Amino acid sequence: MQSLERRFESTSVKAVVITILTVLMLWPLSRVESLINERQNLQQEAYAVIAAGFGGPQVVGAPILSVETMQRTVSVDPSTKVSTDLWTAGPTLHLTPDDVQITTDVTVEIRSKGIYTVPVYVAKVAVTGQFKSDAMARLLVSDIDIRTLPSHATLQLPLSSVKYVRSLQRFDVGGQALRATSGQVAGLEALSVPINLAVIDRTGALGFHLEFDVAGSETLHFLPLGGTTAVFARVGWPHPDFEGAFFPISHETSPHGYSANWQVLELNRAIPQIWRGTSVDSSVLANAFGVRMLQPSDLYTQNYRAVRYGILFVAITFACFFAWEHLVRGMRLHPMQYLLVGLALATFYLLLLALSEHLGFAVSYALAAGALVALIAAYISGATGNRPAAAGIGAALAVSYGLLYVILLSQDYALLFGSLLLFAILATLMLATRRLDWANIRREGSER
Repeated sequence: MQSLERRFESTSVKAVVITILTVLMLWPLSRVESLINERQNLQQEAYAVIAAGFGGPQVVGAPILSVETMQRTVSVDPSTKVSTDLWTAGPTLHLTPDDVQITTDVTVEIRSKGIYTVPVYVAKVAVTGQFKSDAMARLLVSDIDIRTLPSHATLQLPLSSVKYVRSLQRFDVGGQALRATSGQVAGLEALSVPINLAVIDRTGALGFHLEFDVAGSETLHFLPLGGTTAVFARVGWPHPDFEGAFFPISHETSPHGYSANWQVLELNRAIPQIWRGTSVDSSVLANAFGVRMLQPSDLYTQNYRAVRYGILFVAITFACFFAWEHLVRGMRLHPMQYLLVGLALATFYLLLLALSEHLGFAVSYALAAGALVALIAAYISGATGNRPAAAGIGAALAVSYGLLYVILLSQDYALLFGSLLLFAILATLMLATRRLDWANIRREGSER
């Protein structure tokens, strides 16, 4: 035993042991990281449950005018060589409107599932616009192989899910109030009404005015289906976040939320005004744009980012202790004490995760960091009997974890601030030990 203790008196041997202990700390830190991923998966499951009951991500389009067709095929009797024209159901023709205006007022609230919360919304949507007469005339042109059926037309408003339409206050087409049912168009569900174009005067435009409420969560997207699509959204959520194929041309923020305007032209999108069948279904969603109910600095993301710095804090703390042993008189630590300090540093991230699920990240970080600093300072004070050195260690740890918190809040500059912090700590350590002759260090015990 004494021989082993004498080996620990060697600076080189102790440095190797401390390096091994630092590497061993990767295991508890990796377990905490796995736990964070597990809790994040549970959060996503809770989100899915809330979305299934309240409403998931929603997509709102503009009405599409669909017309059934008959397609001509020629059948030849092999015995008589007489050909016969057969008319069978052909591909449906689809027409998008010329001008569309969409306005929506989004009210956001928080729903909970266990300890998890998710913002959900109810969007009051109004869609107005028109199909011009020349566009409808092009839609209804028949030729030798295709006959359009004006009496078999349908006006359909594409949505991601009709199930979550809370109310349908107005569905006016051509000045008539119509009753909508569920349908399908462009690969999406739809609010659908039959239209008999044969009895509609097509010398003028066919206007529409729709108003409805739809519930959802996470995102609200719009489809630019008009020749000109203008969208105005007012969202009662304090964190604006825009995504999709088009960003707003302007937006404003206020303490109660934000508003945004989009304007998309037909030439900006990858959707023709008239198409057959399902030829552009995949292109429709690719042109969607809208807003996301952003939750900035999600607590699991913050915990994950914090634990990624864990091994650096363990390594730097061990390096500082190792240097202080030779700079401060009476500061002597056993490798077992290094191990206990390392485990305390790793436990900080577990405590932070557990507390943040109930108290929020900021309060939890303050409590966990305060407890860790107090524990290590008290332990070093008792282990070495050197209270001033222990107080200095506690102060250094408090400053380090305070700077780490600033890094975690700085999403855009986290890498820059983290690199500067690491460089500052290493520079301080190197400058403090620049005159230390590591080759001739002797332990006080061996000198006796």
